[in-house]
Amino acid sequence: MQSFFGADPMTQALEAAAPLVSTGPWTQVAALGIGGLTALGFDRKCEDMLVTSASGQSVMSGVTGKVLYRNREDDGLDIARLKGTRLDHPAEERFDMAGLYGGGLRTVTDDGWRVLKQRGYCLLCRPKASVHILSVPGSDDPKEAAFHVLDKSGEDIRVLGFSWSGRTLVCATPRTLTIWGRPAPLTL
Repeated sequence: MQSFFGADPMTQALEAAAPLVSTGPWTQVAALGIGGLTALGFDRKCEDMLVTSASGQSVMSGVTGKVLYRNREDDGLDIARLKGTRLDHPAEERFDMAGLYGGGLRTVTDDGWRVLKQRGYCLLCRPKASVHILSVPGSDDPKEAAFHVLDKSGEDIRVLGFSWSGRTLVCATPRTLTIWGRPAPLTL
């Protein structure tokens, strides 16, 4: 959005922000290249992820980013139902998948962290914060940033969201997967 006086404050803040490595409880666990990423889903019982791509299936730890299982022959993705089957444990519960063909992950955690797409950027917002109330860089205002940029590559975002527990956060494009983690949220 452009005004007679130049770019608006929101656009300026987004352009100036560096992609998030860590903030508060969140720390980047991994930034991986995954060619042709099509979908991702989380196990409901733990932080393991099922990732499908043009090169098959990977089961990965959301805690470490390490590959736990790899199958280059098949991806186990049921596109019509947006479900994925772990090919190393096919009898287990199927994963709800999000990605190229639709679906979605959680966008809000139980304790209020949110992710959203805004003006081509992927953002992580603190609990009770608004991306529309900006702190002025260099001011005497001690407020922490209301949002943090997760991705500003301009690529198509295939997957953005949290695991079922809210301890793992992912942002994936057709070529990359970035994972952030945090300790278990405090319960009230």
